[in-house]
Amino acid sequence: MQEFLDTHNLQAENRTDARKEKMDAAAVWDLMGSAEQIVVAKGKRVETFVPSDDTQAPILKAVLGRSGSLRAPTVQSGDVFFVGYNVALYENPPFV
Repeated sequence: MQEFLDTHNLQAENRTDARKEKMDAAAVWDLMGSAEQIVVAKGKRVETFVPSDDTQAPILKAVLGRSGSLRAPTVQSGDVFFVGYNVALYENPPFV
């Protein structure tokens, strides 16, 4: 992720090590529940969610890893969160 930031001359406003600072489902929903959109990348698949009471469970399933903590990398750009890694998403990132 640091290489990506350096390549695009970006500076992280907030940085958290997910291995050291675990976020459970409640904390993740507190952070993301009021976002405009959540874009989740897993392999070649990219899903876009609009947070609501109806989409809370599928969003948490998509953004939480096997350990039950928020997946990395997670980038917030304005009211949109980008979770996970996908080559196409980071080749033309919408948050740059």
